[in-house]
Amino acid sequence: MFLLVILALAHCSSANDAVENDLNQARTTGALDFTVQVCSSLGKCQPLATGLVVDNNWRGVYYNLCYDPKRCDKIPTVSEYQTLFGLTVSPSRTHLNLTYVANAPGPRIYLTTGPGTNSYQMVYLLNRELSFDVDLSTVGCGLNAAFFFVAMEADGGTKRYGYKGPVYGTGYCDAQLASTNKPTCHELDIIESNSLTTLLATHTCNASQYCEPTGCGFMPYPLGQTKFYGRGRTFSVDTTKPFTVVTRFVTVDGKDTGNLKEIQRFYKQNGRIIPNPTVGGNFNSVSDAYCRYYGLNNLGGLSASMTQGLKKGMVLTMGLWGDLKNPDFMGWLDKPPYGPCPVYSNPNPRVTYGNIKYGPIGSTA
Repeated sequence: MFLLVILALAHCSSANDAVENDLNQARTTGALDFTVQVCSSLGKCQPLATGLVVDNNWRGVYYNLCYDPKRCDKIPTVSEYQTLFGLTVSPSRTHLNLTYVANAPGPRIYLTTGPGTNSYQMVYLLNRELSFDVDLSTVGCGLNAAFFFVAMEADGGTKRYGYKGPVYGTGYCDAQLASTNKPTCHELDIIESNSLTTLLATHTCNASQYCEPTGCGFMPYPLGQTKFYGRGRTFSVDTTKPFTVVTRFVTVDGKDTGNLKEIQRFYKQNGRIIPNPTVGGNFNSVSDAYCRYYGLNNLGGLSASMTQGLKKGMVLTMGLWGDLKNPDFMGWLDKPPYGPCPVYSNPNPRVTYGNIKYGPIGSTA
């Protein structure tokens, strides 16, 4: 009996230590442990230890933890990442789960080089392929599950602006108009989606670093492919189930140093490969010709301008944002003519991104 009590106490102490270590992980290292796969050929991928941090603006605006990027001094614990921002990582560290939190909707989550470092993970996509799994089955009208890249500085603006750096989630930039503590930069939206509609878009910039807020996007629904992506088995991509998004960045000469020629897309679900739909003009990818044909903004040209952002390296950003109380909030994404909303909502939306891989074309899927 005495031995059983001793063993029980030891087990309890060990469990408490594990919980304490877990709670302190992010506080002491600045990031949540996360793993992506870097591939060399199909079936040959190696895990890369990385980290996840939340944008300093969300820490500051909603919780007064880090509003000034030059004076951040608070790093959330793992528990706070979950309770304050709705962010958890799977035990395998390969999947990010984001639950909509009404008190702080839409935090941006950035990929870093790993816990204990103060650098973002720079991803180079020219002549490369990117794939990831996503489950956005509960993401309804008025919300946007976004998986995208921005040309942030690897040091989070430490050298240029005196910011505290990636440990504190500083340095964000995008192609929207500049604002306080947010410059403009190249932006690449792999998906801006909910379970009703999806968008792939490039946002290029000119030499003066003026960037396109609207960009050049491929969006099946307004291009006439209303049955390609949506809720249920009648759609080519059934968003009530998880699926894989595969994106290829083809260069003009097939080399890593070449300029971008086009961005190709296909999906995988239930063992099927689902090609991107072909739309007017016989296009099924994003290219300079596609952007010109549809008269979409393409400042500087996809091949010339987007290439510069991709050569610099870009930072993976993930999020779930919008207004749960207002199904019209994301009208530019999901209301006619861009989508069928408002037709579906869920009071407890969440999105899961996982099995993120990148490598040479043909190596990830």
